[in-house]
Amino acid sequence: MHEETTMHGLKEKGLRKGSVSKWAAITIGLAATAPAYSLAGALGYGASGSGYQLPVIFILSVIPMYFVALSYKHLTTSAPDAGTVFTWGSKAIGPRVGWFGGWAYLLACVLAGVAATQITVNSVAIVFDLHEVPAWFQVGVAVIFIISTTYLTALGAKESSRTTLILTAAQFSILILFALMLFTYIMQGNTVSTAEPFSWEWFNPFAISSFDTFLSGFLIALFIFWGFDASLTMSEEVDGNSEQTGRSGVIAMIITVITYVGFSTLALAYAGIDVNHESSLTHEDNIDSSITLLATGIIGAKGGLVAALVICVSAFSSTMSTIMPSARVALAMATYRAIPQRFASVSEVTQTPQFTTWTIGIMTMIIYTTLSLLSESIIEDTIHGVSIAVCTYYIVASLSCVFYFYRTAFNHWQTALSQVIFPAIAVVILVGVCILQAWNMIDPDYGSSGSIAGMGAVFFIGVVTLLFGIPLMILWNMHDKRFFRGETLPLERAHMVTDSVNGK
Repeated sequence: MHEETTMHGLKEKGLRKGSVSKWAAITIGLAATAPAYSLAGALGYGASGSGYQLPVIFILSVIPMYFVALSYKHLTTSAPDAGTVFTWGSKAIGPRVGWFGGWAYLLACVLAGVAATQITVNSVAIVFDLHEVPAWFQVGVAVIFIISTTYLTALGAKESSRTTLILTAAQFSILILFALMLFTYIMQGNTVSTAEPFSWEWFNPFAISSFDTFLSGFLIALFIFWGFDASLTMSEEVDGNSEQTGRSGVIAMIITVITYVGFSTLALAYAGIDVNHESSLTHEDNIDSSITLLATGIIGAKGGLVAALVICVSAFSSTMSTIMPSARVALAMATYRAIPQRFASVSEVTQTPQFTTWTIGIMTMIIYTTLSLLSESIIEDTIHGVSIAVCTYYIVASLSCVFYFYRTAFNHWQTALSQVIFPAIAVVILVGVCILQAWNMIDPDYGSSGSIAGMGAVFFIGVVTLLFGIPLMILWNMHDKRFFRGETLPLERAHMVTDSVNGK
């Protein structure tokens, strides 16, 4: 007897194998997490809610995310398909779960693109020293930003991945330089007067004051860790075998957590969390611009400009790294007849889904422009709203791993842990977080865009838009039932196969 864990019936989509190097695959995952702008928005709020225990909360928060990364690793090895969560959910659980997982993935990428566009607009405004941003400037920068990122992504997997590699290297180089300068200032004692000196107690999980403190940090960590899986949708294009490709997500996750824990520790030791000090991370003027605060403190007056530039680079590479995978998930959905066939087209010249790429880019531009004309605060709240969609498709991915491998995993204790038990723990945690986050979003005071019908506008951005996928799925089911009957992606599980005897 031996284990049969390879998924069958997967279709070629016309993508070019070997066009993305192993290193480029890892950097796509790193770029999608957007370390610079994620830290800019997360450090202040994280320190405000979790205090000096933020580093250990980041470490604890990455545990379920690491379990999700293990799910991606095993499923990519068994089915290196561009559809990732859509394909795996359809094969392991059922077509409707897979379709909804794919919808959640696409929604998360579009909302993240809208949020990144707003961050870019704000950063460019700082570069041009604009205190009041006129509507024409906001829309103009947004259009240039989205068209340029979409164009570079549509050029081809090789070209776009190289661009992402360069931008990510530049982003991390600046962050490492910032970190070294912060470390030097701390060692010399040139810190904010109210900042506490570094203590190993910051890494003591038993020093976390309450569950609410932990939950506050965990929700922030969920947002900033998201994106490590971006490269796995390009598994059909990455150089090397599927097992090597699957490891890229895990490697990206490990590098990301080291970056966030290290940088947050230095930031706390340098700036502290005294809300009354104008140079503290949690001061009202700094809480949503931590990188700018730190850069100004260690560089001087030009620090704000340097911070704005690195955040722009971060947002640019992040947007490219979300357009690339979302276009490939849509390509897979169309290939297996889960959405219109037009999205299954692949350019003969670039061997990439150009039509789908441009469609996603234009949709992001239309949504951003529409929301910006309504209210800038609504756009800012898309950062909060995206967490529900992210939780949803991570749940589908982890649950797919459990369903697909449970028949074979328990032959070995290692595979039982990594293929079933750990992913199941991730599902339980993420479902709980998803429910708590949705409940928080109902509060009219949650976020900055007010309420609609007595409920927080963030609830409509995050939850209602996600649930809008259900009527869309029903309508497509009425139009074309082949996918939903399991004809294009039939249900399949890993299973034991009897070894042949004497070649028979």
